[in-house]
Amino acid sequence: MAAMVFVGASLGACGGKQVRTTRIAAEDFADVAAAVAAQLQSSEALHDRGPGDEPWVITIDRVENLSSDVIAVSEQWWLMAKMRASLPMRTLSTERAVKFVIPAEHLAAVRARDPELAEAAAERSPTHRMGAVFRSVTRVGQNGRTDLYQVDFDLVNLGDGRLEWSGSYEFKRLAFGRGWD
Repeated sequence: MAAMVFVGASLGACGGKQVRTTRIAAEDFADVAAAVAAQLQSSEALHDRGPGDEPWVITIDRVENLSSDVIAVSEQWWLMAKMRASLPMRTLSTERAVKFVIPAEHLAAVRARDPELAEAAAERSPTHRMGAVFRSVTRVGQNGRTDLYQVDFDLVNLGDGRLEWSGSYEFKRLAFGRGWD
């Protein structure tokens, strides 16, 4: 009887929710945004900037996906919008006089879809461009799969083409189970 209780308790402990996918999740990108904001905050490029400085207007490109995940174009834009709207990036904007905007081609598409937005962002004049590239490496074992993701960011001055800053963040996603499940 004691053995049956022990086996039952062991099985119950193993029955927790197991992740079945290594696909990038929204919470991963929240972590990416926080890490990038921290890296930018402490970077040499923004070190001497304060709230009273002439603002940098940074246009954010959609994510370039070189990972094993299929990320639709709409999701690529969504990821960058989520990063732009995150609390760490808004704090960075206030403290370092930087403003994040969507690129001109995306703005043109938004204006074409909604005539009420024809005058939106009329006074934007980007000074910098920020891009992001997703890469991944996959490892599959007997009991699951692990994907290691790396996100590389770069900030380029549009006036002279100079790289102002680059940063990187890595995270991993684990999934348990058999591949045919």
